[in-house]
Amino acid sequence: MHNQRGMVFLMSMGVIVLFTVAGASMLLRSLSEARLSERSRNQVSALHLADAGVDQAAVNLRTPTDAIDDVLTRTFSTGSFQLDPAVSIGADTWRVESHGTSDQDTGYPRHVEAVFRLTPQSVFQFALFGDQQVNVSGSAVTDSYDSSAGAYDPDDPSHNGDVGTNATNSGGVTVNGSIFVDGQVAVGPDVSDPVSVVTGYDPAFITGGTDPPSDTQDVVAQGVSFPMPSVVVPVGLTCNDFEVSSNDTVTLPPGTYCYQNLTLQGGGTLTASGDVTIYITGLYIARGNSTTGVPSNPKSMLIMMAPTGDATIEQGTITGSTGFYGALYAPDSTINVTGNAEVYGSIIAERVNVSGSAAIHYDESLQTVTQISNLHKVAVVSWREL
Repeated sequence: MHNQRGMVFLMSMGVIVLFTVAGASMLLRSLSEARLSERSRNQVSALHLADAGVDQAAVNLRTPTDAIDDVLTRTFSTGSFQLDPAVSIGADTWRVESHGTSDQDTGYPRHVEAVFRLTPQSVFQFALFGDQQVNVSGSAVTDSYDSSAGAYDPDDPSHNGDVGTNATNSGGVTVNGSIFVDGQVAVGPDVSDPVSVVTGYDPAFITGGTDPPSDTQDVVAQGVSFPMPSVVVPVGLTCNDFEVSSNDTVTLPPGTYCYQNLTLQGGGTLTASGDVTIYITGLYIARGNSTTGVPSNPKSMLIMMAPTGDATIEQGTITGSTGFYGALYAPDSTINVTGNAEVYGSIIAERVNVSGSAAIHYDESLQTVTQISNLHKVAVVSWREL
């Protein structure tokens, strides 16, 4: 009897030991699988973070030669990414490496290489654009046409007379008078309520770029800030004052020019026999009944305003019954459009003030003008994990 009891006890202990060993083995296996699963999740998270870096690189490369405002690192709730500086590997082709790290497993980052192809875009994408503000204190009209298809037809304008700003706070676009925008108003990026940026907003006077008009897209927020690279006068150009006297006509041969102050007196005409680029380091003033540019081809005259040395923000003024046929880019300047001036082309500036009864007819053919722009459309042509 004692022997039987001893045998039962030993067998019971053996079973207990067997189950204990099996349970411990299963527990260890479960813990190992949990750790592997967690590491896998963290590595997937790190890969997603590296891919987020690729998306940021695409934003940075919209202005590839202006890296001052590039974002190279960003932290999220799950981890972070780090970008190496973009490397040019050929004409309009750039390579970027992105490194993503999960907060839960910093020892296993993921590395991605992406190659981007850039397509130059025109900086002239708006009828009026004020980086910091567009202010309308009189009455104004914006619409569009395409000079390459013919002259502007006031009875049949197109609907791309867009007005824009990078401002995100109330007053970025201020309407103290009235403005009829046959197009959209675009405000700064990621504004949840774009209309809040427009002081004096009246949906009846914005078409949203549709025919018939629609209030659903009158005012929109940009996805990212519109780049405004500074203007630098090319080395070797001499900048002197230049004035076109009343009732005189000056025709510039094709080429690049620089003026300290450019003044057109009443009735004066400054035109060109081919494509010209004019740099201005001081004031541009076009007085009543003067004409600047080439009426049949506004993209032939590009005016670039560039403050130099210790100069404060300079101002360009288009006033009176003035005709301006061209594109004016002034990223550090204030441009005043006054009286009943008519602009056929585009004005891009730090600030734009419109008073009187001005009309701005955006020339859609300016979208092909890319030689002075640092703005690019970016596309991924290859992607691989390193």
